[in-house]
Amino acid sequence: MKKGISLIVLVITIIVMIILAASVVITLSNTGIINKAGEAVDATNQSQAQDLAALVWADAFMDNLRGEDLVDKVVDELGKQGITTDKWNITVTDTGVTVAKIVTLGSLIKGPEYYGKTVDYMVTVNGTTYTDWQIYYHNSDYVYLIAENNVENVSLTNLIAVESLTAEELELYEKFMVGNASKYTLTDMASEHRLYSSQAVAKLIRDYSNFANKTTYGENVVGAIGGPTIELIAEGWNSKGYIPKISLTTDLFGYWISGNDMFSAAEDELYLSSVQHWVASPPAGGVDCLIEVSAGDIAYRQYNSSSGIRPVVCLKASIPATVGTGEYDFNLVK
Repeated sequence: MKKGISLIVLVITIIVMIILAASVVITLSNTGIINKAGEAVDATNQSQAQDLAALVWADAFMDNLRGEDLVDKVVDELGKQGITTDKWNITVTDTGVTVAKIVTLGSLIKGPEYYGKTVDYMVTVNGTTYTDWQIYYHNSDYVYLIAENNVENVSLTNLIAVESLTAEELELYEKFMVGNASKYTLTDMASEHRLYSSQAVAKLIRDYSNFANKTTYGENVVGAIGGPTIELIAEGWNSKGYIPKISLTTDLFGYWISGNDMFSAAEDELYLSSVQHWVASPPAGGVDCLIEVSAGDIAYRQYNSSSGIRPVVCLKASIPATVGTGEYDFNLVK
């Protein structure tokens, strides 16, 4: 009788091998070996770029180029070799050249475990400087920061008509909906009897736009609004693997959260914190209300009740950044 490997034994062997391979990858990730390997590759690439830059500089210097002519020649030649100023900091003087890889804030955020970590963002509004900002969520295009504490506690009176919002303001608002914009627009909702809820959102969009510090950070700052959208909360919460997940549905009045107008879960220091604040989204339930975060709870409350304002800033993920002195501190390059 011929002996052979049965199909069941083969399948079991393959499953065991897959499990072992997965455990090895997890172990390597947890010990930081993969990250260290990536850092070693980056160091090698930078060393090679620096060596090439030195040769290019030497050739240009021997051609008696100096000053701006020397700079232009070196930058141009390096660009032809793929070392471009959008990815590398190239410093050229009459005494030498240095090349350093530009690190972006987006690349420094390795995953949801970085959410809640501090970013060295700064903005001055009405004479007060705000420096305490946390990573709230990120994707390939944007990094969202939220003020660590309320900047004020207000009732949303003196509302703003949705129709007065500019196309640019409405486009900005959609960016804070992180690609999950409802099929119903803010204008649609304003046409129904949740008129004042939508106007409260409009106030958060316009009145807190000055938290976008474009004076310092230029076009790397996309904009700011007076609180997170419910989509932004759901994306961050769900990406961290919290149970239960937040699911959203909408109608012409606003948002239903997890099939109801209320969502409760264990307190999360970032998304369901004790720092009570308005959410820039109108609820489906409740007349003339706005969604609000409180300790361990997302619910709705009348917009003319007092609650906190925690502005959210949207930065381009490509904004240059350098690692600061702390393990999770970042210093944005100004």
